[in-house]
Amino acid sequence: MIARLWTTGIEADRADAYETFARDVSLPMFRAQHGFAGCVMGRTGDAAWVLTLWRDRAAIDALAVSATYRETVAAILAAGVLAGEQTVTVSAAHLIDIPR
Repeated sequence: MIARLWTTGIEADRADAYETFARDVSLPMFRAQHGFAGCVMGRTGDAAWVLTLWRDRAAIDALAVSATYRETVAAILAAGVLAGEQTVTVSAAHLIDIPR
């Protein structure tokens, strides 16, 4: 399993718009990607992060060139909800324990 962590700043007065976009646009887009294994999204004040889990590195590489992913990125950038820089970190996930 491979983890991909995306971090960003968000405009404080646009937090509700960010949450709506994350739930209604980003999450369904991730779910439709081949190799997607799960997602956790978090936000504190003016900072947000999205941790996605993928079957393998090939799935993350495919995400980067996916038309729907690129459209989603363009849409969130155009929405004016992000602030500052975004970062992406990819690493092997060596321990996952999420009780249901």
